[in-house]
Amino acid sequence: MRPIYAKALSNLGNRIFEIRHENCPNFLSEYHFHSECQLTYIIRSNGQRCIGDQREDFESDELTFIGPGLPHVWHPEDTVPSEGHSAASITLIFDPEGLQSFCPLLFEISQLNDFLKKSRQGMLFYGETKNKLKKILRKMVSAPDIQKTVYLFKSLAILLHTEEYRILSDKLYIGGLPLKDGEIIFSIYNYVFENFNDEISLDEAAKLANLTKPSFCRFFKARTRKTFSKFVNEVRINEACRLLARDENPITHIAYACGFNSLPNFNKFFKAIKGITPSDYKNNLLTNKG
Repeated sequence: MRPIYAKALSNLGNRIFEIRHENCPNFLSEYHFHSECQLTYIIRSNGQRCIGDQREDFESDELTFIGPGLPHVWHPEDTVPSEGHSAASITLIFDPEGLQSFCPLLFEISQLNDFLKKSRQGMLFYGETKNKLKKILRKMVSAPDIQKTVYLFKSLAILLHTEEYRILSDKLYIGGLPLKDGEIIFSIYNYVFENFNDEISLDEAAKLANLTKPSFCRFFKARTRKTFSKFVNEVRINEACRLLARDENPITHIAYACGFNSLPNFNKFFKAIKGITPSDYKNNLLTNKG
């Protein structure tokens, strides 16, 4: 299944931004993308999110920025909220092309363009940047329209100059591809994300791309800068890291759960990708928790 296109802005009055405060937010359950940018503050919720090519846990008090065209989905663990503890979020959505057309009348936009390009891999904010932005978002929800615009530009001023963030999606994510190529890449990503714990077939991947196996291998490497097999192993190892951080099962069990057919094979690829063995990775996590 490929990511679906979803229009994020309601476009009431052709505005280029809107702010949403949602209790029990209706997270779109399908892997999707849109042309708008999305700054999301999770007030209360937890579960898993997939942004670009990365699957990670998320929790309350998390602030992320999703750039244009970046596939993403949140999967909350608690779909039925308990009394007094309903999930809640605030999301600022804006049209980047609208801003890029309007802002040159006010200021030089090279930093804005650089930020938007970087945001196509997704960003997770922390520290004072997160604290400032979440305060602005809370104020923005109930502010008059003119003040909302002021808060939009205050947010942009922080976003364009901060270094307190972590990139969420690997370089595998392809931004700015022609639509046809983008759809092929997204369909391959979804095939791998949905089947990484089972056998991944090069024949099936090539069939999804409507290419011969040699042509598919060239196509995939030219657009992701790595081989299909390396991508598959990276997805599996990322999932293994997630399980090692929260799963009490033996490493052997985790290896098979992530699609590896032997423990030595798992150890080899884990160390090649992460630089340490699975055992050392888990021990480091336990030490840091202590």
